[in-house]
Amino acid sequence: MNAQQGRLAGKSAIVTGSSRGLGRAIALAFAREGARVAVTYQSARDEAEAAAAEIRAAGGECLVLPLDVRSRDSVRACFKNAHEGLWSIDILVNNAGINRRGPFEEATDEDWDQVMEVNLKGPFICSQEVFAYMKRQGGGRIINISSVAGQYHGPKTVHYAVSKAGLNSLTKVVARYGAPYNILVNAVAPGLVLTDQTRDEFDSPAGKAVIDMTLLKRPGEMQDVTSACLLLAEDAQRYMTGQVLSVSGGAYLG
Repeated sequence: MNAQQGRLAGKSAIVTGSSRGLGRAIALAFAREGARVAVTYQSARDEAEAAAAEIRAAGGECLVLPLDVRSRDSVRACFKNAHEGLWSIDILVNNAGINRRGPFEEATDEDWDQVMEVNLKGPFICSQEVFAYMKRQGGGRIINISSVAGQYHGPKTVHYAVSKAGLNSLTKVVARYGAPYNILVNAVAPGLVLTDQTRDEFDSPAGKAVIDMTLLKRPGEMQDVTSACLLLAEDAQRYMTGQVLSVSGGAYLG
């Protein structure tokens, strides 16, 4: 597809945690549909540069920017550079996230704090900081990457599940504040999807149990999630906000 005729032609997007995994897939999918993309990384600069090279090789426009979502100063610097380099910030995808697996009674304070900082505080800071840009532009889209774990509540990832349940609530609250300014805020909640973070789950008893919970009896693929993000990002969709879109093969039917 000609990028100038893509579903996101003329738009600019920041995807947090987009040097690898699902974030990288989202950045590439947006670029294929014509968006100018800021590929962000915390430590994996080489992987971010590789993702950017792939985008540019396909004729897309992108920036590579460092970003620590836990730091407001880092977020402000990244967004300022992205706005200057991409001309606007039309779409923010809060994708950066971490997980710590294990039984509830073995969860540590350190694990809890780390997961909450990245998975919940990070999207809060990023959403708050992007508001000024989107308000000046007359609108925008914020897409939070949640998880079905935040809908059926764990059980092997207590801090992760709680952080994602909190992210779902944050999505709905921020949607209320964004509505008067045409800022649409939604979340995508994947089930078990093959990424660098979930690869080891597929052959584990826990992974097989999650697959058995789905109506489709199979894991998801990256495209299942990126297509949902494209739906929420494109102008053709203008009436969804405050929603959590479960992409879980029917594992959650709320």
